Amino acid sequence: MTKPNFEQMTRAELLAYLKEHRDDNEVWGIYLDRRNPNAKKYPPPLDEEGMRIMEEAFRQKLQEISPNQPPTK
Repeated sequence: MTKPNFEQMTRAELLAYLKEHRDDNEVWGIYLDRRNPNAKKYPPPLDEEGMRIMEEAFRQKLQEISPNQPPTK
């Protein structure tokens, strides 16, 4: 069985493939290299406030991805 040509796949197609093949580390690398250049960037957390901001950003992103899941604390 041959793998698809990941270099020619769109980012959306790569994500769909990854949802079915979560353990394919090669494709994760390709997918992450194609991150959105307009995505909001966060500084690394250097203190408690930075950690709080990062955790909240993760919670919001997870809620966007899986809106039917209950929020975590």
